[in-house]
Amino acid sequence: MLTDTVPWILVAIGLLVLILGVVVWKRRKESRQTDYRSYFTTGIVWIVSGAILFLLPWLLHGEEFNSVGSFFLAMGLGYTVIGLINRDKWGKQVEVPPETRKKTIAILGLAALVGLLVALLFTTRFLPLR
Repeated sequence: MLTDTVPWILVAIGLLVLILGVVVWKRRKESRQTDYRSYFTTGIVWIVSGAILFLLPWLLHGEEFNSVGSFFLAMGLGYTVIGLINRDKWGKQVEVPPETRKKTIAILGLAALVGLLVALLFTTRFLPLR
């Protein structure tokens, strides 16, 4: 039963730690400069995600605010501040071709439309949650 799976779980955890150790050891030899623009971008994404996770239970059900959202807000704020403090060390911005930009906007717009339709279906009780 549960005792039969514990050794395999420990073996899997041990292998995962071993693989991660080898990857970190190999990467240590290659020195790369930190791109603080990605820190800033990640921080902005986490702030938006955290605000949504923080406010969503309150907006939908009138429940208390979610602590998971506050964690993402705090982490996003930290990443954004680190990125802004080191703005002089930002990496070079890559120019995106116009056709790639159009495809990306179309895919994101379609994903937002599908998300909005699913939200409307659940909130209007066409598809009950339970």
